Amino acid sequence: MKPPIYHRMFDYDRARLPNAHLASLEEGVRTIDDARVRSGASIGYPGWGVIYYTLLSHLDRSRREVIIETGTNWGCTTIVLAQALVDAGCEGKVITFELEPENAAIARRNIEAAGLGDRVEMHVGDSRGLLPAVLAGEHDLRFAFLDASHLHDDVMAEFELVAPKLAGDALVLFDNTYRISDEGEDPRVNGALRTIRERHGGNIVNLEFVSWFTPGLAIWQRTAGF
Repeated sequence: MKPPIYHRMFDYDRARLPNAHLASLEEGVRTIDDARVRSGASIGYPGWGVIYYTLLSHLDRSRREVIIETGTNWGCTTIVLAQALVDAGCEGKVITFELEPENAAIARRNIEAAGLGDRVEMHVGDSRGLLPAVLAGEHDLRFAFLDASHLHDDVMAEFELVAPKLAGDALVLFDNTYRISDEGEDPRVNGALRTIRERHGGNIVNLEFVSWFTPGLAIWQRTAGF
């Protein structure tokens, strides 16, 4: 496994964050250790901004949009996703999945404090087991953020469950995309992106200098005619 690389910023204007509660969690945070205590294992700035503006620019104001997120953690990125819905004036919600009940409890408090409780539907448990039933009535989803387990097979399992529900112009985001694995180790998210390209085609934009261990944020979209 390659040594840790960090691309999370701390010396920035908190007013750039899309939600006041998120900004309050970042107040006084200057190191990775500070961040773990205040906001958990979230991607941080500028990754939050990348996700917020990507979603804000992709939302269709004429329809109800449902956003899928796996790996709620403490709810910081959930806040970003839900705030984009609100700021776009778009009907809809974020459906998020968190494995650990302790994390889910913290996330609920953060989401409520952010004023976004009515825009988030949280499910506690393994996303791979929960996704089929939760998504049974959904179709033409246009945005998903898959950020639960970072092991190759787990990422692929989530993607294969979500893929049949995606609209042709959907965006799927992945965190921790840097190629961290050495030969013979689990290829993790980076390897899953290669597998997705092999099985499903599409285009991938990989933003390398975002987030922290493991850094990188990637956007996948099906190849479509223009």
